[in-house]
Amino acid sequence: MLKYEWLLRRLEALIQKNIREGINRLPSETELCTRYKLSRQTVRTALNILENEGYIVKRHGSGSYITGYLGKSRGNEIGVLILDEQEYIYPGIIHDIRKTLAKDGFSCTVFSTQNSVSQERAILLELLSKPPRGLIVEGCKTALPNPNIDLYRKLMKKGCELVFLFNYYPALPDCLFIKDDNYSGSALLVRHLASQGHTLIGGIFKSDDMQGIERYQGFAETLRDLDLPITDKHIFWYNSRNLDKLLTQKDTRFLVEIVQDTLAACTAVVCYNDIIAYHLINVLLALDYRLPEDMAVTAFDNTYFSNSDILTITTLSHHPHEMGTHAAEAMLHKLKGLPVHSLEARWNLNQKESTEKNNQT
Repeated sequence: MLKYEWLLRRLEALIQKNIREGINRLPSETELCTRYKLSRQTVRTALNILENEGYIVKRHGSGSYITGYLGKSRGNEIGVLILDEQEYIYPGIIHDIRKTLAKDGFSCTVFSTQNSVSQERAILLELLSKPPRGLIVEGCKTALPNPNIDLYRKLMKKGCELVFLFNYYPALPDCLFIKDDNYSGSALLVRHLASQGHTLIGGIFKSDDMQGIERYQGFAETLRDLDLPITDKHIFWYNSRNLDKLLTQKDTRFLVEIVQDTLAACTAVVCYNDIIAYHLINVLLALDYRLPEDMAVTAFDNTYFSNSDILTITTLSHHPHEMGTHAAEAMLHKLKGLPVHSLEARWNLNQKESTEKNNQT
């Protein structure tokens, strides 16, 4: 074996060690010559090969920096586990992840869990046979214990990096996450409604994911801080099965129950997301509510559901491309050994027809 080939093997191992330890660069040429007792020409030959293969990028006068890329002949795939790649916010999120990863030479494969822990397990078992460099994961039913934590830990032991998107599993507390600041989002909506004179504000939240719990917490504590009533009867919890029936079977019975019972005394409501708000508005109109005079409606996500021809919905949004881009960038930082921290993205209020005071009499 030639000397530069011998050095290549050791530098590849050093790159992996540095990434694990959060070190983003290799020692200088002089340090490498001293450490391995080799000539500068041999060291430069090895470094040039690493640069040509994409392992490092050399910056004049600064040094050799790790890219996280493992060469053109090695696996540089990032898996993306997401609830549904076709609907709602997901196409845009996936596009932003792909675009950001591609800039550094990484590709991604998308897997849809359909918010099913059994489907999630089947995907993870398949990935264990050939682990990707990393996984960007939207967890399934994150308010509940998850039986697949063992597989995530096995993947991590095999060098697969994890970044959670929108939520995380509390049983994996050391994993990075990029999620919504759900507490402050609900606070923003409640304060907006209170500023318009609403004092009886209802809430509709999803019971089996972390986002629903956090949005309820912000909702309830803001009502408390404003000295407004917090009444259990005015809170409705739905779950993934209710949502599936709504979307696949047009089963709106739980929304009718919400209107006739939970919201009967309310003049405003905070909805878990635009999907619920959109279908709720249709039920309210079918029950002869005047909107927004009889009920002001607010929600999260600012998707196409909030811009229907029936009534546009006051909703919350992030900066364009924020979540997918941040998740991909966090993954790239981990792969390069760069410091990176979890992020809770703040929401922005988009006031639309569903809470416009000048429409109210």
